[in-house]
Parts: sequence; C-alpha cells; structure tokens
Amino acid sequence: MFDIFKHTIGAKGWLKAWSIYLMAFPFYFFPAGSAQPSDLFIAATIGIYVLSQGFKMFRDSRDVFDKFLRFCIYLTIINFAVFIFLLGQKNSGLPWYIMSAFYYFNLMVMGFALALYRQYGRSFLYTTIYSCVLAAILQISLSFVFSTEGEGVRGALFFTNPNQLGYYSLCGLAVVLVLETMLKIPKLIVYSSFLLFSYLAVVSVSKAALGALIILFGVYLLANGIISLRNIAVLVVVGGIGYFALLKTDIGRTFQRNLEIRELNDSDRPDTVTEWEYRGYDRITNHPYFLVFGAGEGGYNRFDTYIEKHEMHSSVGTIIFCYGIPGTVLFTLFVLSLLRRLPWYYIIYAFPLFAYGITHMGLRFTIFWVALIMFPIIRTEIAKRNYIIKKRRLEAVKNNYRAIIPEVPAQGAI
Repeated sequence: MFDIFKHTIGAKGWLKAWSIYLMAFPFYFFPAGSAQPSDLFIAATIGIYVLSQGFKMFRDSRDVFDKFLRFCIYLTIINFAVFIFLLGQKNSGLPWYIMSAFYYFNLMVMGFALALYRQYGRSFLYTTIYSCVLAAILQISLSFVFSTEGEGVRGALFFTNPNQLGYYSLCGLAVVLVLETMLKIPKLIVYSSFLLFSYLAVVSVSKAALGALIILFGVYLLANGIISLRNIAVLVVVGGIGYFALLKTDIGRTFQRNLEIRELNDSDRPDTVTEWEYRGYDRITNHPYFLVFGAGEGGYNRFDTYIEKHEMHSSVGTIIFCYGIPGTVLFTLFVLSLLRRLPWYYIIYAFPLFAYGITHMGLRFTIFWVALIMFPIIRTEIAKRNYIIKKRRLEAVKNNYRAIIPEVPAQGAI
C-alpha cells in the first residue's frame, strides 16, 4: 500500500501532477464537450512544464509525436477551409478552432507523457498504472456516497454519459495490462483491475466495453501462459466471481434487467434504419466526393444523412469522412508508429481501443490517447531490457572465455 502512495500522491516532481490528473479525469463537472477541471489543471501544468524545460523525448517517441502533429496540422487546414467556405451560411456544430483545439490538447497530453517518461523512466510507469487503479476505486467508492445520474437504465457515475464510462473502463484496463508487462507489481492489483473496470462497464451497460474487456482478459492469460497452474486458478476464480456476481447478486440482476430494457429501447429504432445510417456512415455513401480531401468537422447541416445536425457516432467514420484519404493515411501512419515492432499481444491489447471507435465517437476522449501513447513507451522499455540482456550475455561470454583461456603474462614477467 505504501508503494502505491509513493508513486501517486507521494510521487516526486512532475509525476505528482500527472497522478492527480489521471485520478481526477473521470470526474466531470461541466457538460460534455466543455473543459473539465482536470483538463484545466493539466493544461496549466503542461504550460509551466514546457516553459521551464520543454518536451524532451526519446527519438522513437519523437517520431510518434511528429506523426500525430502532421495529422493535426492537416485537420486544421481542412477545418479552416470549411469555415471559409461556409462564411455567411448557417453552420451547426462547434467552431472550427475548437474542433481543432481538441486534437492539439490531446497531442500536448501525449507529449507530456512522453517527456515525463524520458525524465523519470520506470517511475512514470508505476505512477500511471497505480493512478488508473486508484481512479477506478475512487469512482466506485464515491458512487455509493454521492448520487449519480445516467441515461435511463445506463449509469454514467461521474461522467456525463454512459458511453464515456464504458470507454473509460476499456482504456483504463488497457493501460494497466500494457504497463504491467514490464513492471514488478503484485498480481493481486492486476486481477483486481479486471474486477474494478468490469464493474464500471457493467454500470454503463455497455455491451461493446464488456466484450472488449473479455478479449483483454483472454489475451492476458494467453500472453502469460494459459497452461500455467496459476493462470488456470485465476481463470477459475475470476470466472467464478463473475458468474456469481452476474447471477446471484443485486448488481448482477440489475445489470441483466437494465440490459434487457436497453435492448427494448434499441428496438424502438425504425426497422428501415440500418446501423450504417444510425451511426452516420451514410454520409460517406451520400457524399463520396468528400473522401478526396475531407469534409471537415462541423457544418453538419451540409449533409444528407439520417442523424442531421450531429457528428458521426464513430471515431473511424469521422477520420475517414471528415479528413478524407490524406487524413486517413496520416492517421494510419501514426497508428503504425505506435504499434511497430511490438509482440502480438500488444497489438491485440490495442485492437479493442480502435474497435470501440467503429460505433462510438471517442476522438476527444483524452484517456484514449493516454492509452495509445503507452505502446511506444513500452516499446522503448522492451528495447532497454533487450539491451541489458544482450550486454549481460556478452559479459558472461567474456568471463567464460577468460576462465577457459587465462591471460598470457607479458614478456619478461616472472
């Protein structure tokens, strides 16, 4: 417990501010789309940090940062061009500079994380993983003290809508699983994380988040050797707890009832409306010419679409339609820079983060970008570990060679 305190509230230097931000992130006090207290705090912190010492990153990290910066520059050009084109016309949606500012804010948060990692090394990893776990504990604990609202049967805890809570549970667990591969932390914390973030997903009644969590759990067992007695025992224990919680507790019965109610509510959608139309993908088929350079975000009244005057319910669709082929290529290059040269299980850990964005819009959700930036960080950790192993092997070979062939005395020595 002391180790957790040492790396969070008791963390040294700038890591303390990073810990506070991660723990405060799930607590929204203003409407969705507005800057939250945690955003204002980290923005001020990053400003002071940059002025005092700037962003100093490892070369590999700088490459990832630069690739996302190029994507941000392109989307700014497209959004500004749309603004000029729509001058004097009705324009629904947020102003172009606010749309672009969201991406630059997330870019700066990622840059801050990369700079802190270079400065503090593994201490940054411990602070990040413990802060995410404590954030989940705080949300659950405080939800029993303070009344929280959601949307109908779906809970949101301290977020403004259930989708945010569901996405948070997925991103938070991904951060824990990616970082724990290179850290010596109690397995109890890892297994508890599955239960904590699964509880958040259950409260949100998010089928996508729960499905993704199951995938993450399965990949975790495979990556750690599912045939080991310890992992089989964990599978039995966690599966038993999950089965008991869903079927024998009030929480489980409430989740099943809420899931049934949600299914009934979803069935109210007209049969003639497809999922393609409901998520806003019909803009792509109705206006394919926008794929050349991108339609930009905002000005939703321009489009022939089922969800009028609203953004697409999809991160993937937004990138493809709003920023066209050039933007999609730039974003793809950024994603490839995140995941290159990583073992297979890291790729699977990343897959649910992007898959969730097929049916939900999460590009403004900063914890998503925090989760993504952990991949190049862990790649650097792997490179460091491999370098140390290689160095030790070379030293061992030299020592063995000296033991077999002792040094020849210099000529004239007695």
